[in-house]
Amino acid sequence: MAIASKRGLERHMNSFVQTLGGLLGAASFVDISPVLSTNMDGWQAHPQISIINDSRSHERDGYYLQLLVMPEHVGSHVDAPAHVHESLMHRTIDTFPVDALLRPGRKVSATSLDLQPGEQLTLGDFARLADEQGVQVHPGDIVLVEFGWDKHKDRSDGGTPAAASGSWWGGNAPGFAEDLCQWLAAAGPAAVGTDTAACDIAVKDGRILSAYGHDTYFLPKDILILEGLCGLDRVPGEFFFMALPLRIQSGSGSPIRAVAGFQKEPEPRSSMQGAAGVGGVCKSPQPPGSMTGGCGRWACC
Repeated sequence: MAIASKRGLERHMNSFVQTLGGLLGAASFVDISPVLSTNMDGWQAHPQISIINDSRSHERDGYYLQLLVMPEHVGSHVDAPAHVHESLMHRTIDTFPVDALLRPGRKVSATSLDLQPGEQLTLGDFARLADEQGVQVHPGDIVLVEFGWDKHKDRSDGGTPAAASGSWWGGNAPGFAEDLCQWLAAAGPAAVGTDTAACDIAVKDGRILSAYGHDTYFLPKDILILEGLCGLDRVPGEFFFMALPLRIQSGSGSPIRAVAGFQKEPEPRSSMQGAAGVGGVCKSPQPPGSMTGGCGRWACC
């Protein structure tokens, strides 16, 4: 009986691997992380990354190797609760499970609002945009907001290429209003992220105007924060988010290689073929729990 059970388990595992391989083979993957480079744009107060590209060379050492000197928060990265809260120093990035950022993803694009540095995305606008885009938030999701802010990288105050410090992008961005942060926290996502340097933080000319997610609604509730994403315009409203933080001892966060996976668009077979929704996004958004309003969709309705 032991041999039969073992063989049955092997067949089950083979079936799982084949199923997973088939799903991955049918998916498209989009890299939503920037290339790491010396003095790249980042949050205004953080140390910068430096890449010494000739640390070891073929000519001198017989092999090629670069030396990276960088903070935990560089490029696309994740913030752990310990990053901001001294009382949560036990919640460093190495204490989170390996699959913490392997989750269904939902993206809401707010590019149409053209929010400016220091302005805030409200719950009302988020709800309207999510409804229009057919996006529904579920507990455990990775929720991303596309501001289109990666277009401002390498910009200075005058709109021309910035100095190596990258200070404009890291010190100017829209953020989240308190009502949106409160609603998202109640929805129970695993993480919330944007294509800005600090996610929910609204900042203008280096002055922080609000930080409701970092301070109150996300990190203290074990909701991870994702920052510095790019290319979110290539991601549908519903996808699978994949990223693995480095296992840094007592890490306040970690760089990540963030990837969005979604079903490939089928090849057109005939003119009679029906149109499919992009990425299989939901058409009837209804947030979870007591946050629903009179229309059964959003608290602000």
